[in-house]
Amino acid sequence: MIRNAILDVRRLEMLLAVARTGSFTGAADSLSFTRSAVSQQMSALERATKVRLFERTARGVALTEAGRSLCQHAEAVLARLAEAEAELEAMGGLGDSRLRFGSFSSATGVFAAEAFRIFAERYPAFALSYSDGEPYETLEQLSSNELDLTVIFELDGWPPGTDYRGTAVGLEQPLELIPLFDDPYLLVLPASHRLAGEESIRIDQLAGERVLLTPPWQSSLENSWGDASLRVELDSSCRATGFEALQALVSVERGLTLMPRLALGWLCDDLVARPVEGAPVRHVKIAHLARSHRSSATRAMVEILVALTEGLDAGDPSSSDFVPSPRGVA
Repeated sequence: MIRNAILDVRRLEMLLAVARTGSFTGAADSLSFTRSAVSQQMSALERATKVRLFERTARGVALTEAGRSLCQHAEAVLARLAEAEAELEAMGGLGDSRLRFGSFSSATGVFAAEAFRIFAERYPAFALSYSDGEPYETLEQLSSNELDLTVIFELDGWPPGTDYRGTAVGLEQPLELIPLFDDPYLLVLPASHRLAGEESIRIDQLAGERVLLTPPWQSSLENSWGDASLRVELDSSCRATGFEALQALVSVERGLTLMPRLALGWLCDDLVARPVEGAPVRHVKIAHLARSHRSSATRAMVEILVALTEGLDAGDPSSSDFVPSPRGVA
């Protein structure tokens, strides 16, 4: 009886949604159910298992020790079901009739959209879809069998399955990562700044300057520039992940900041970007689920992405004029 209750997929999904949102109402909204339906199913799960799974609080519900234990099993069960579904789809031919492709915005602007176009022209019979998001978002979609592969980045000390609060998202299925190229960050400063004419910038030249920090590259830069004698003010008071917001703060002379080389197409006209000593580096990769059978669509897109990005990290990292652009693939 307990096994049947735990392995009921609907209840497992509801349990995880309650754990994730902290309330029956939040779980209902995320799953498009009514609150009463979620409450009834969770009450039924507690009766069937004969253990208390939730503590009711003024703000919603909190998991008991038994609830947390059951959630761990639920995550594993649902992950294995998603993996089995994806592998059977690939073996049965569905994976060879569609491609669900993900990427992050700056990669899309430089090469991923071009890869999407090439794939569509070469394989017009395939059903294509695209999802834009940060690496931790598209990896969640990959893990839940909503994507077939995605372009991601990671930094040293910052795994790709980490959100911008520093929390690791739940990725139960093993991933295969295929390296593409390295994408260094550059220092962004006003065109009128005293260092704007430099080809590259040393850390000691930044003495007395304020540099605005933000995840995911903040910790990497702090580790690299840890010598307090350099007298660089590392300012984490302005939190932003969008390039537009950080550039606006630089434009109003709040400080300097960093942007990855792939994102130079978003650089404002009144700003310049220069290589800087000790800058963080994004490692751009393809991610897909590690399984014995890989669909022909996935294999084809991997080949296109590898060909398009060949040589993107071969440019001189000290050159401020280097802006990566995709190479044509016939």
